[in-house]
Amino acid sequence: MSTDGSAKRATSRRGFLKTGAGVAAAVVGGAALPLFTASPASAVVPDSPRFKLDGSGGNPIWKKPLHANWVMQSFGYDNVHRHVYFLQTKTGSTNGDLWVTQTDTGGNQLGSMALHGFGHGVSIAVEPYGGQVHLWTEWKTSASGFGTRIGRFPFVNGAVLEQDDPSVQDRTPSIGDTMINPQPVIDPSTDRLLVRYNVGTDQRRIVAFTLNDARAGRLTSAHRLVERALPARGDWGKANPFQGFAAYGRYAYLLEGPVGNPSYITTVDLNDVGNSTVVDRFATTAGQSLPGREPQGMAIWQSPGGPRLAFGFHSNTSGARHASVFYKSEFV
Repeated sequence: MSTDGSAKRATSRRGFLKTGAGVAAAVVGGAALPLFTASPASAVVPDSPRFKLDGSGGNPIWKKPLHANWVMQSFGYDNVHRHVYFLQTKTGSTNGDLWVTQTDTGGNQLGSMALHGFGHGVSIAVEPYGGQVHLWTEWKTSASGFGTRIGRFPFVNGAVLEQDDPSVQDRTPSIGDTMINPQPVIDPSTDRLLVRYNVGTDQRRIVAFTLNDARAGRLTSAHRLVERALPARGDWGKANPFQGFAAYGRYAYLLEGPVGNPSYITTVDLNDVGNSTVVDRFATTAGQSLPGREPQGMAIWQSPGGPRLAFGFHSNTSGARHASVFYKSEFV
């Protein structure tokens, strides 16, 4: 799964906005990039534990089939009802059609929903609210097959949702940048929406809002909590596609890697600056025996046993496509 919509890579970078910071600049190769100007963010992310990537964990979902035998792309947890929602795309498709498969936490199918013209399914945020489960996904596919906006809508088992359906709420941040390929996740530990997006060649960022603001559509610069530049991927990124991200408190976690081995998890401090990382490309061997193994999706699982950093893999056994999920549960 490639998510950037461009074959070009460069090393341009930008700075980081937090309390009291209205202008940020970066220096690359001795030359300052153009200043990025915005309203001051109103908070920084409070301190929190950091997941230990080489720590103990588990494998609650192993080679489970999903609806229609389409390819798993991402997943998210309903931590209230203890359900998982997987997004799937059809191999080779660029029309943006997706399936949502609802399962229990063991990966057993409970329901499904069709999304027409939404995108590639790079990430999904799951929000139980007001007696319904709302899903946040990329929306309004482009010619590349990736979504150009973020939509919020209720999950309805058996429904077919067109991209122009009035039940879809536009929840795309408007913070001054041209937001390319926006991808949402929810941090259930802080009730925050985080959006990863591109602003140009090899310039990727994460911006965070309170879930209350995001739900109400208050997604402007004035309501932004933090905004963080992500590591430039360069040529390495061509061979190791971006496959998903999650956030828990102060830290974001990125999943990357091709079909086959290896796969990588990178830890980013949301309160840090520039393109720095905490853990750079930790190689995980989880699921290495899976045929056609490809990393697909990350999420935070607030399990009865404690918080877990979950990450998934798609596999293919003679045309039968399966989903597997692993997690890390220890903290540094």
